[in-house]
Amino acid sequence: MKLSVKLSAALLALVMTVSLLSSCSIESLFGSWITPDVEPESAFAIDGEECRAMAIGGACLLEVTPFDVDPASVVWTVDGDAVKVDKYGLVEAVKEGVATVTARYGELFDRVELTVSSVGGENVISDPYTDMTKDEFYANYTPATDFIDAYYRTQHGFLSGALEIPDAAPKTAENRPVEDGLYVRNTDMRYEDNGNTYVVLDANGNVAFRVYRGAAYITLEEVAAYMFAFGGTDGAFPANYTSAKKTKPTASIWGEYLRVNHSYFSGDTVKYPREPELPNIMGCGGSLQYWEMDIGSTGYNNGSKITRGACRIVYGRNDLNRNGVYEQGELHVFYTYNHYDDFQEYLNYEGGWGEIFGFETNGSSSAKGPSPYVPIAYASLSARSVSAIEVYYYVPTKEWLSAA
Repeated sequence: MKLSVKLSAALLALVMTVSLLSSCSIESLFGSWITPDVEPESAFAIDGEECRAMAIGGACLLEVTPFDVDPASVVWTVDGDAVKVDKYGLVEAVKEGVATVTARYGELFDRVELTVSSVGGENVISDPYTDMTKDEFYANYTPATDFIDAYYRTQHGFLSGALEIPDAAPKTAENRPVEDGLYVRNTDMRYEDNGNTYVVLDANGNVAFRVYRGAAYITLEEVAAYMFAFGGTDGAFPANYTSAKKTKPTASIWGEYLRVNHSYFSGDTVKYPREPELPNIMGCGGSLQYWEMDIGSTGYNNGSKITRGACRIVYGRNDLNRNGVYEQGELHVFYTYNHYDDFQEYLNYEGGWGEIFGFETNGSSSAKGPSPYVPIAYASLSARSVSAIEVYYYVPTKEWLSAA
């Protein structure tokens, strides 16, 4: 593949800096970046040889392979009508012919030519769930194995995550890390597949499971991780969710796995004095807008109707300084299982739930009012891992880019 590269002065300086580091640790320069075993790529290219020959109806993921490029900021376009490409590099083959896909990141770009036929390439997966019934799919169920698998499941209204209906109370890890007497929120943000896959760690810093953008989930752990990784106001919630509050399961492809509600959460503690004040929440004069969504515990959806219950995720995910990075204070995910009386913060790892705070935990007394938000510490859990650490995308801060 011929590589077309136009390096900006800032990126060129960055590449030169990285080349000088060789195999030594770069943690001090790049914050939470994990030391790679080899020097990082300094060129912008598209990786996806298996996508070059596709069958009609097939899908494949093109990936960019530059050093330290935010995958969400890559712009994908296509010349030709043989394929469609979404904003995350997922290609769908729709008719016979040839098309050229281009990926751009600022002044850097690369192109790849794809050929679609009725047969296609040997390595390109076609929809494995065509003509599969719901009963057949769930008879021997296993979670999705990768992003493409999750993509096809979503087309048919099939789950990608675990099937267990969660209990109301969260299951916390026994060994939640603590620093200076505060529970730690994991600062590792580990993405794969152009940012379509989010890697969730356990309390020891090892890989616990993955969640996939656009997939469907019902467990508290998976939905919390999904919203932490992908959540937003533009419909960025699991595929089996709807913003409406009164959709019937019988009217949805998701049936008993349908989850409803994605709406504004005011956090106005004057209007709702039982609710504790969440960090920097707009309803109390802060800058962070929060939203809420249902978590379906036991009895939530019987396939015919939904009884919403008292379990909610409440999250704030705003890029307040508009630099493309969710920094401390711009991203919080909370869980309440008693309808906003008490909250626990999601700490970005499996079983990572912070100290409970709120009205009930303060003795259910109107005179006392709710107990305040419990601060957390911030630290990387990867340093605790005893297994091999995978290289992952690191999104640079605005300050780091300007320094380069």
